[in-house]
Amino acid sequence: MPKLGQPIRLEILALKGTTVWLCHIAELLMPTILALSKKGNNEGQKCLNSVVAELRDEYDHCIPRHLYDDMAKELIIQINLLIEKVKKALDIRASMSNFICQMNVAIAMSEVLLSRKLQVMKIEDLPKTMRHIFYAKMNELKGLRYLSLGSMSGGWKTDDMEKTILNGLGTMKNLSGLTLNYDCTNTILRALTKFCPNLEYLDVSNSKYITNDSIDIITKLKKLKVVILMRTQVTMAGMIDLIVNAKNLTDVGRYDDLGRCLEFVEQNYPNVLSLKLQKFETRFATTRHIQLLADLCPDMRYVSIFHNMLLMDLMALIGINKLAELYLLSCDFFADQVRDVIQVKGCNLTHLHLEHVEQMDMNALVYISQYCPDLKTLSLYNCVMIPSTSVFLRQYAIPPFMNLERLGFVCECPFRHLEFILTTALKLRMLQVGTQAYTSDEMFERIFLNNPLQYLEDVRIINSTELTIETAYRFVENCPNLVLLNELECWQKVRDYELVQLREMIKERNYAVHTAPLRRYQE
Repeated sequence: MPKLGQPIRLEILALKGTTVWLCHIAELLMPTILALSKKGNNEGQKCLNSVVAELRDEYDHCIPRHLYDDMAKELIIQINLLIEKVKKALDIRASMSNFICQMNVAIAMSEVLLSRKLQVMKIEDLPKTMRHIFYAKMNELKGLRYLSLGSMSGGWKTDDMEKTILNGLGTMKNLSGLTLNYDCTNTILRALTKFCPNLEYLDVSNSKYITNDSIDIITKLKKLKVVILMRTQVTMAGMIDLIVNAKNLTDVGRYDDLGRCLEFVEQNYPNVLSLKLQKFETRFATTRHIQLLADLCPDMRYVSIFHNMLLMDLMALIGINKLAELYLLSCDFFADQVRDVIQVKGCNLTHLHLEHVEQMDMNALVYISQYCPDLKTLSLYNCVMIPSTSVFLRQYAIPPFMNLERLGFVCECPFRHLEFILTTALKLRMLQVGTQAYTSDEMFERIFLNNPLQYLEDVRIINSTELTIETAYRFVENCPNLVLLNELECWQKVRDYELVQLREMIKERNYAVHTAPLRRYQE
């Protein structure tokens, strides 16, 4: 039996209550502001500004700093609901001036969020009608630690947006992360070096004004660890300068010429004995590139590569001492020696992602389970799963998949491949099964007999042709930690009325299980 739904904490109820109260104040205020607006002299706007200023002071005084971000999320939801309510009340006979006045009052309530206590702001999460307020008064967000400005103008009005960004960054002394796509410029980067000395994360992808000249500015951010320059004008020469001069850099995101950069550094910078890079993600890599990772990057933990058998020997991966997350695309499990790699490095691996990998049979899964005892995440995406070409191992030195917590299985295969993993992964917490994998009630009956899936929290089985509502009931009744059971609408043998009955049962028994479609649940 899953956990019972618990009462909402008083803390959460209080936060939600304050946001609902604020929107109620806005509704009561709308007729007054409308009446004052008709008198002229901007009386309505003056009154609205005065009320909003008082509300900001009250919220800033009463809401603790550690709860302000949670309050902000709830307030955005409630203001969005209020805006939709005003829109629905609009009809053909309504006065447009009245509608605009009501919208201004509703949107003005979002100024309550302009507080030094707010630490995380993602502009892309705001309704578009509210964004202009934050652009205009960004300088009041003095306590921000992470700011995501998203794409802003999409690169079309960079000059206009530059002044707005500079005005805000001047007060953000505590900023440690910034995402600014499309509209970043060298002037903004200089402002970051001056006003944001603690910056550790910078994403300026798709910004056409970021060139090799920008690298000298970026390297002045001494604490910078992550820089994302995808689809900018930075060339390989600029990337080399960044890698060499940014002493604390651990991640440059996906960059297909990163291996060539390491070759150049090794040949032309004899004084550079090691780099702090921890992530290598590229579509082009050779054996030499992998060897350089082992030599120049002793802290390398994450490797994601597209394998080309003419250029790369995967056995070079065994030289990377701290390899913990391995993502391989387009190779053969046995012919390209993937098995030999995990035999040597599997004791360190916690994440393994195999995509378009061929020659995957039951023996391959057994080898993964035996060579990777600490594996927590396994993803098999569009791999060619075949029946075993020989008798697979049945004697296990250690329990298979004994620490596996997350499984993504998107492959067409015989049912026993998936059944083997689910039967042995006793600590599984998240399960995602793609449309091609075969699943049935009988298969899960056998699985539950051997593995109660007592830690399972999230289940997503997409587009099954054989599963019925009985399996959904089994999940609900047998998995005590189950929270999400999604995509039931895609089970072809599940009828609408059966799904309604399941949800009614869950509600009546107060189970803490969500079965709504994933999109609706996230909203």
